[in-house]
Amino acid sequence: MKSANAAGLIRLLLQQSDRHPIRAVGAADLLPYDPRFIRSLRNLGILTEREGLRDDGATVLQVVDDALVAIDPETGACERHDDALDVQTFDIDLAAICRAIREQSGLEGPGPSPISTRVWRLGRSSRHGRVAEICLVRRLREETAQEIVDHVRGAIDTESSVALISLGRCDLPTAVARQLDAMRMIVALAEDLMGHAPGAPFALDIDRMRLASSMPAVETRLVVDRTGRRVICEGIELAVEPRDFDVFVLLAEEAADAGGWVLRDSIAAALRASTGRDGNPEQVDRSINRLRDIFRKEQGLSGVPKNGFIETKSKVGFRLTFAASEIGFMA
Repeated sequence: MKSANAAGLIRLLLQQSDRHPIRAVGAADLLPYDPRFIRSLRNLGILTEREGLRDDGATVLQVVDDALVAIDPETGACERHDDALDVQTFDIDLAAICRAIREQSGLEGPGPSPISTRVWRLGRSSRHGRVAEICLVRRLREETAQEIVDHVRGAIDTESSVALISLGRCDLPTAVARQLDAMRMIVALAEDLMGHAPGAPFALDIDRMRLASSMPAVETRLVVDRTGRRVICEGIELAVEPRDFDVFVLLAEEAADAGGWVLRDSIAAALRASTGRDGNPEQVDRSINRLRDIFRKEQGLSGVPKNGFIETKSKVGFRLTFAASEIGFMA
């Protein structure tokens, strides 16, 4: 089985499944793909041949192998056409796709089960100290986002973050994306996460998603409250300006995740989203300096370095120097 071939067919099935209310694919559309992979999808129940065929009202149509047979019900006369692909259709079973994703991704907990006509709960992922409920979502758009969030939060009562895996492209406005982030919900595209594991084409590559850490323990040194837009260090709430909060979240998430550098361009984008104005290099530097001063001027904090816990790497970006174990996030 060619992995690229399988990935292409999975992408097609996801795109078709995102359409409402039709979830089907024509046999002609399957021609470019590996017949063995198509057979495996039929064995999993993901593709099911649709029995009802179009006819002209006076002819019974049947597909035999790859041929179309037209039968006159009165005389029994048969007419064979070599190409049946223009009428042969396969229904896509979204429930079977959910089962394949759950099994191949190693998800646990409740699922797979439908939450609404747009949302399926797949299960729970627990990796690297991060726990997230995983949901598969159809038709995630600006106008449907609130409805989807309400259904998810009504069905999943947990403090863990929730990953909304969208079957199709979803260009959500910045305001909507920030609201989802405040509710510990992240959005990822299914086609970006699937098809990377040999032998498990429906497995989600969880490591490609930035999952929030679990709720912080009492002894966590630094706490970022996304909903309240607060930063608490050693039990002291710091006076972070609203325009700088999203910048600090970027730094904290990177420090808690990989301990790497946050690029200048990423910080400029965060400032642009917060203020509605372009984040030029001078504004980036001023934002970082304001964040440093918050730590340096707070006398109640212990062991504050001269750089205010934020390192600079020339022509690269910035890094928060707290250890990952010292950082926690609140919904």
